[in-house]
Amino acid sequence: MARVSFVLPVGGGGGGAHSVVQEVDAMRDLGIEARVLVNRSNVESFRSAYDRFAWVGEGGMEVFDGPKDLATLLADAEVAIATTNTSAHSIAETQKAARGHAFRPAYYVQDYEPLFYRAGSAEHALAIASYSVLRDCTHFAKTRWLAGMVEAAHGHATALVVPSIDHAIYRPARRPPGAPRLVAAMVRPATPRRAPRRTLRMLGRLAAGEFGPVAVIAFGCSAEELEAAGLVLPAGVTLLGRLKQLQVAELLRRTDAFLDLSDYQGFGRTAAEAMACGAVVLAPALGGAGDFISDGVSGFLANTTDDAAVAEAIRRMLSLSEGEHRRIRLAALEAVAGFTPIRAAISELRALGLG
Repeated sequence: MARVSFVLPVGGGGGGAHSVVQEVDAMRDLGIEARVLVNRSNVESFRSAYDRFAWVGEGGMEVFDGPKDLATLLADAEVAIATTNTSAHSIAETQKAARGHAFRPAYYVQDYEPLFYRAGSAEHALAIASYSVLRDCTHFAKTRWLAGMVEAAHGHATALVVPSIDHAIYRPARRPPGAPRLVAAMVRPATPRRAPRRTLRMLGRLAAGEFGPVAVIAFGCSAEELEAAGLVLPAGVTLLGRLKQLQVAELLRRTDAFLDLSDYQGFGRTAAEAMACGAVVLAPALGGAGDFISDGVSGFLANTTDDAAVAEAIRRMLSLSEGEHRRIRLAALEAVAGFTPIRAAISELRALGLG
């Protein structure tokens, strides 16, 4: 039986971790001995984020402290998959020390991480190097933009795999008649590429009634985090704070319009999840969202670095007739309906030569 290990040194709760966990869950349902390896400092938060998956507490998640522990855990692995630039380096150290059994390395490119760091910084250099440290590595990514970035910048053929959404929780629901239109957005003060200032600025304009009467909700951070970052919640915007996955799904099922005003998106998970819940979305034109959003057909795309372009897209969204809104909503649901964990798992197994 194939033994596949995803090295995932994160606390969970983010889009990349969601992908890995639900795809490991699907692989296990397919009879693959798949598991996640989490570094010890993140174990408790990871368990808390994914305790609804029984296997997380039953041997499907294992813990490592450093390269030596990781080498022990990977001793019987057929494939070891990096999920972040740091995990690529950890696997490379283990690969050097391997004696006897040698696993095959792979890199699940969740985002183009060199863009996370200042050019010339040590972190930027490590992120760049992560694409060259693994010998005979299989690279795969879930959007054409990500695959193209890796191929253009590093010369690696990168397999395109299917993204996944947990449709058990991200699904449409009947909205009560007469409810005010609800606009929601995620705000991440600690992540500049997610444009928290721009997002709050546009939410403030929405709450002030510039685009018509709407209720406006922000989530993804606490009031204390906003204050620490020097950000002010605009009047009329309700902040729900940090939400767990089930809470995000519940909010998105009530949402009419979802805004992702990031500079770019490697994939655009929350926009795709909002679409699966029946929301009409606005996402960055730069990045991977164009794989599943056709502007004006299944959602809206804009140059999110231009406030005027964002405002025009919001105006288009909120001026839709009932029939136009229904048409885009149905097209959005259809566009992401195939993003199932089973299809994603099968595509990854084929990219790895295991299916």
